[in-house]
Amino acid sequence: MKTEDIKLFHKVVEFGSLSETAKWLDLPKSNISRRIKLLEDNIGIKLFHRHSRNVTLTESGNRFYISTVSIIKDLDRTVLSLQTPEDDLQGKLKIMIMPVMLNKAQLVLDFMTLHPNIDVEVISSPYEQDLIKNNIDMAFRLSNKVSEENLVAREMARETFGLYASPQYIAEFGEPQSLEDLVEHLFIVYRFSNGQIFDKVTSKNGNIIQPKSSLTVNSISLMIEAATQHKGVLFTSRRIGKQFVEKGLLQLIIPTYAPIMNLSWLVHPPRHFMSREGKAFLDFVLERQADLLYPDSELIDVLRTPFNPQQ
Repeated sequence: MKTEDIKLFHKVVEFGSLSETAKWLDLPKSNISRRIKLLEDNIGIKLFHRHSRNVTLTESGNRFYISTVSIIKDLDRTVLSLQTPEDDLQGKLKIMIMPVMLNKAQLVLDFMTLHPNIDVEVISSPYEQDLIKNNIDMAFRLSNKVSEENLVAREMARETFGLYASPQYIAEFGEPQSLEDLVEHLFIVYRFSNGQIFDKVTSKNGNIIQPKSSLTVNSISLMIEAATQHKGVLFTSRRIGKQFVEKGLLQLIIPTYAPIMNLSWLVHPPRHFMSREGKAFLDFVLERQADLLYPDSELIDVLRTPFNPQQ
């Protein structure tokens, strides 16, 4: 069993396709298929279910992937540290960060302090760019899904979400008691960086409810601002919503509706295609995972919604 074949197995898992793996590694598909089959024979485990256009992990394959990812990562780190000390990092990094996620820039600054010879370009934009075409090492995204192919997308945080409206909105239009009631209410629609919109909710039994809407925004700050100014029902993280409820600006509605979702992602090319500096920054970010959320006490200031401090 060769280490390189295990790494190849990881690449096939990341791409989800033998053809795509072959394209990016510039290897014949037959070569990759043969090496995966040899690995399966060596360990006595069927790793993939093979379909016409893609492959999916078997249950044993998934367990093997989870178990070996950390082992290979530790091995790569050891080899890298022996070959080139991290203190010698002196290349370039290009990082993309959505405006509402600019606290991630602190990780960039901390990394630069550890490695002062690295040059960094940070791009702050609410719109996605193709990482491969634009030579972007990593992107912090707020998205319902990662739309670019051949990228590794890591969940940054799963949070409980909820529905909110201002007390004045509720006084004027009434408080919805169920998701079905939302069809009679205005909904503030959010447009993700990939162009997709969040304009409907799904009940526990799978029913899709699509409220009316007269406002679509691609800014969380503006979405919350609109809700506090009585423009409709807001769907947001309860960690965020709680801060505005405590100030009397919003009110939680339909409290039984509490889906757990992830909308924030750390996106990068497969490790095989990353520079030494990009790999080092990725490891640094993953080690600082706990620092990737704004403290609750800073959320209102970050989102810049005006409020009366005396409330």
